[in-house]
Amino acid sequence: MKNSEVVKEQINYDALALDELTEISRHDHQEDVRQYDIQQNALCLVVIGGICFVCALLFLILSVVREKNMVTGIDPTSLPFYVSIGCFVAAAALLSVGLVRFLKAHSKRKALKEEIIKVTKLKSEKMVSSN
Repeated sequence: MKNSEVVKEQINYDALALDELTEISRHDHQEDVRQYDIQQNALCLVVIGGICFVCALLFLILSVVREKNMVTGIDPTSLPFYVSIGCFVAAAALLSVGLVRFLKAHSKRKALKEEIIKVTKLKSEKMVSSN
């Protein structure tokens, strides 16, 4: 069973012992940290994609042809044009992968936090009732 499937399961927490609740809480906190790391990695991809996009725009400007200080168009046979196309492709890939990974990790973290709150409440109730 994958770690992310634990959140999707319907567990009867009332029937679990305090030790089992502690283990579930520990696992959920570890998974929350892992999803946080994935979010941060995804944001790095988004930033790198933005930098690639800016580089693509700069190379596209370099591929503009001028005659007598008049812009006549973009030269599609120039090296800066090909570099700009490559940068645009890299930027699109990095931005899309980064955004998708960020949104998936964010939704998993949201579900994990709800489960952590539920388990923590049950743990505190069991600790009070056992004393």
